[in-house]
Amino acid sequence: GLLASMAKVVVWEWLNEHGRWRSYSAAVCHHIENVLKGDARGTVILGQVDPQLAPYVIDLQSMHQFRQDTGESQRHVYLCNVDLN
Repeated sequence: GLLASMAKVVVWEWLNEHGRWRSYSAAVCHHIENVLKGDARGTVILGQVDPQLAPYVIDLQSMHQFRQDTGESQRHVYLCNVDLN
């Protein structure tokens, strides 16, 4: 029901250079979800939400984040649902 869906939060994470998963901010996660709904194989431009992430884009088809300016760091991106219960 409604409560069950409200208790679930979609969290997107990226793998940092130390092999640890880090969560994107709520605003960024929300933005990724919106892009996904429009085009599941699309590209997410993170700078549209967070200026600090301006060079980064996520390729939803390969589930990788990379830098547009240098082309480096193909980082894995991961989607996990977090239960708030």
